[in-house]
Amino acid sequence: MKADAEARTSQLRSLVEKMMLKQGQKVTGAMDYLTALKNGTLKVDDATRKQAQEDISENGYWGVEQTSDRLVSFAKALAGDDPSKADKLMAAIEKGFKQATKAWGDTLPDICGRTLEATREKMNAWKNSINTSTVEE
Repeated sequence: MKADAEARTSQLRSLVEKMMLKQGQKVTGAMDYLTALKNGTLKVDDATRKQAQEDISENGYWGVEQTSDRLVSFAKALAGDDPSKADKLMAAIEKGFKQATKAWGDTLPDICGRTLEATREKMNAWKNSINTSTVEE
């Protein structure tokens, strides 16, 4: 049982690392496009630019809300939807974020930090749902 929990925690850390790196790559790619466009060194068609901006927008697939929702959803699934495991899973998410930062080689783009904070808030709300449901019953 302990080995299973450790394997699930490891899966979550790995997922977080991959998601944060992918999110960072999308942001950097979008910023690279803007810089290259500004310098006149790269021509990007409107559809590509629009898609990149959409991907990292507030409601985009790689935006803060959807990315943090996917992290929390995965954490809940690993926990068997048991909010008492939220702190342990949040620690795994934070460790994955640190590993992604290290792999990135520098500070991740701001969107990644905002995603981590949104994830933390959603995990805390889920964890606190234990107290809410206990009080309401």
